[in-house]
Amino acid sequence: MIGGSRVGRMRFTARQIILIVTLLLVGGGFRASTPFALGAEEDFLTDSEVDAVRDAQEPDKRLLLYLDIAQSRLEAARSLIAARKPGAGKAVQKRLAQYVKVLEALDETMQEAREKRAPLTKALAAIETRGTEFAKYLESLDDKSFGYDDYEFSLEEAREMTQDEIAEARKGDYPELKERKAPDLPSAPPRDAGKKSPGDEEGPPRKSRRP
Repeated sequence: MIGGSRVGRMRFTARQIILIVTLLLVGGGFRASTPFALGAEEDFLTDSEVDAVRDAQEPDKRLLLYLDIAQSRLEAARSLIAARKPGAGKAVQKRLAQYVKVLEALDETMQEAREKRAPLTKALAAIETRGTEFAKYLESLDDKSFGYDDYEFSLEEAREMTQDEIAEARKGDYPELKERKAPDLPSAPPRDAGKKSPGDEEGPPRKSRRP
């Protein structure tokens, strides 16, 4: 009897439901992550910035691009503070949090590039120079700045992250090479070592001459 049977009904266990949802998500496809720190946390970048980072496949170019993005976040924060509009403090907090995320992506790119022995001399010099400028601006903000209470903790994090990246850049392309200690070589023997005094000459003893 059809009425009393289970034909036409679909019942799934919890495990089957999870499997179906997983298959649907995989079938729908995810936005593929790319190397050098572009993955699950793309929300701190705009769509155009994501595309630009993906296009910058060479690590030195990607590092320079991250610097430009980081600067844009600080410039946005500066404009918000200058505008002195209600709610500006929370908006500044968001920009500083994004700034920190950008520097984290920059750091990851730097470390991966070092592992792959990619040249970074130009980019590292830019990180040190521009990072110093970023640090100066961040240090200029204090409790007298508009909305300071809303972004105080993000500001401190941004300062620390900036100093960390400046210090990393100063280590150069391959810091592990500088950390290697040269092997201890044996000291050279004294210059007179091995020389024998006249009385130490080998051979039969000489006869003494009698007067």
